[in-house]
Amino acid sequence: MSRATPMPPDERRATLIAVTHRLILDHGHDVTTRQVAEAAGVAEGTVFRVFPTRDDLIVATITDTLSGPRLATLLADLPEAHTLDDTVEGCIVAIADYARTNMQLLKHPGTFQDPSPRDTTACTPWQTWRDRIADLKAWIRRRLTPFGTELVPTPAEFAHIVLTLALGHAHSDHGPDQPSPAMLTRLALDGARRKES
Repeated sequence: MSRATPMPPDERRATLIAVTHRLILDHGHDVTTRQVAEAAGVAEGTVFRVFPTRDDLIVATITDTLSGPRLATLLADLPEAHTLDDTVEGCIVAIADYARTNMQLLKHPGTFQDPSPRDTTACTPWQTWRDRIADLKAWIRRRLTPFGTELVPTPAEFAHIVLTLALGHAHSDHGPDQPSPAMLTRLALDGARRKES
């Protein structure tokens, strides 16, 4: 019986991260390296040759999923809107969907602590998440800039409001009283839109 041709290191790492991502979404952070190995079709020792510990694998998976280039690609694929109302609603929907999907990866209290203030080289999943939030806010601001004359606040100020509404929408219980993105847009704009005198 011949042995399978080993994967190049980058491909093996990418495969393990992709498998771990699916398993975390299906089973949470209690996923084991044995489950990852079985799903990837490799020996468990292979997982540890790439990632020294299970937590290293999970952190790498979260960091890869929340990478700046991955978010940039996602946002670039979203169509431009032609009105302020459609732009705001589109931003709320896109960010709420992104947050709802990716916050699932960060739901494991106590495991991923921020690094010591003295450790300036460490990057944690929470820092990566904060970086993506900053990217989202900048993206909203760019989307709002063409409509700046229609707003009382600056596009940068209003971007913060839209981001807050979108993240709140992502984290709410989605019950029957949950306001829709269209309603959130209307409420935000009725308070922020410049009134003709």
